[in-house]
Amino acid sequence: MTTSEAVEAPTPQQPEPPTPDTPVKAGAGRIILGFVFSILSAVMLFVMWNSHGNIWPFVFIGFIPMYIAAYRLFPRKLAPFAFAFAGFGYWLAMALDGGGVLPPAVVIGIALGMAIVWFVLGIWERRFSERTRYKWFIVQLPLLWIGLEVIFENNPIMGSNFWIAYRTAVAPQIAQPVSVVSTPAYGFVIIMFNAILALWIMKLMDRKWPQLTAVAIPAKTIEWSSIIAFGVIIVWIAASFAILAKVNSELGKSVTVAAAQSGIQNTTSSGLLGEGGEQGTPADNARNAKLQAQLTQMTMDAAKQGAQLVVWPEEELDYDVRVGNKGAWVGELAKAANTTIVSGFMPQSPDLTSPNLAAVWYPNGMMAPQIYSKVHQVVVEGEAFTSGTVTPSYPTNFGQLGVIICFDHDFPDGSPRLSALAGNNILAVPAIDPYTISHLRWQSVVFRSIENRIPLVKTDVGFDSVIVNANGSVVKRVATDTPEGSTNLLVGNVNIGPRNAPFTQTGGYTFAWLV
Repeated sequence: MTTSEAVEAPTPQQPEPPTPDTPVKAGAGRIILGFVFSILSAVMLFVMWNSHGNIWPFVFIGFIPMYIAAYRLFPRKLAPFAFAFAGFGYWLAMALDGGGVLPPAVVIGIALGMAIVWFVLGIWERRFSERTRYKWFIVQLPLLWIGLEVIFENNPIMGSNFWIAYRTAVAPQIAQPVSVVSTPAYGFVIIMFNAILALWIMKLMDRKWPQLTAVAIPAKTIEWSSIIAFGVIIVWIAASFAILAKVNSELGKSVTVAAAQSGIQNTTSSGLLGEGGEQGTPADNARNAKLQAQLTQMTMDAAKQGAQLVVWPEEELDYDVRVGNKGAWVGELAKAANTTIVSGFMPQSPDLTSPNLAAVWYPNGMMAPQIYSKVHQVVVEGEAFTSGTVTPSYPTNFGQLGVIICFDHDFPDGSPRLSALAGNNILAVPAIDPYTISHLRWQSVVFRSIENRIPLVKTDVGFDSVIVNANGSVVKRVATDTPEGSTNLLVGNVNIGPRNAPFTQTGGYTFAWLV
């Protein structure tokens, strides 16, 4: 046989590399480990909440075990369970915080409902990543998660309390760009940080355990994903410190303010979330007399500490201060203390068109003619009224004072922004919250301050009062998570805000449209 006639020996058949349509089989051990990792994400996303462990740094890594379970441990058909577990853990924490007004069945129902939502979304998440060879991996989950935040930010059940960025309220130093691009943009960056770390971990796993990989991560994809993700994160952090320095250099004069948290035991007219009993009865009159004595003492104590503004809770006075001379004693107190007083009150019964109001009294004893009417109704507490449409501005000797009431501060594009847009550079917030959310509500106050670069003074009836400066730093805070509540007088110094945030002008619509 000549050389030209030689027949080549057949080469061994090489197995074809796995494709998105030929997934790697997973044994029972891997599946069990996948559920363990999924539960780990659920736990991390649960305990990062202030009221359930306060391990807030988990917000930056809490999704990583979920990613590993969905992409490297579960077979493709089980991958949605990883997303469902993570969603359940996060939303169970949110729903439990509403336990004071929500039945247990509703709490579990909310968590299970969101788990189902994320299970459905998870059906396509891994398939899309593998078919596109992970090109969009670092933005897929951020777009889905933050897209839902943007879509439902104006819901009347919980407002924006579920926003993931709020979990970082303890660190306003790294949240400052929200005053430019909005709070959901920060949430996007947080989840993208989770995603890029997960992508790198998965790449390392592919090298050590290639049998776990259905579709490997291309080197070019991880290179460009890293450049984009870490670039965005570096720019965000650098911008945050630059903005913070700018805001601090532009802070206005220092003002001493006070939050007079009266407590709910036999003193306040609104101890049962607005159910103060019938107006004008002997029991009601006795309660109001006791409350008047207490508020007088607290306000005078605040004035002795230099308070120029004292804020009382929502619906604190269960009578109409505009009728006759019922509110005269507040004016006399404001004059005696030489301070501005803001208080919530209720109209003359049975007027139900605007039952949730707030008034301002000046140091000269006069009550401002403009009354603020609450805008956002707390549906789960049965509130139903005609929403206010006026955003007042009260000129004082320390700045332009704005007033909003309780739930209003959970809507970033609503009352707080409109108040800053009206020229107000300090904001008073009378409030009544269920005790179960006493560790939650201060977080949205921090972000309203950062977004609009103005200080907020929020006074609750007995559970969670907070004073926040214009740069988002918490000056004083109290959180009482028992039904009995507590009586507290918070006094601290804030600075009149520069009120020049781009968010105040745009409302964050640019980022919302992008999402």
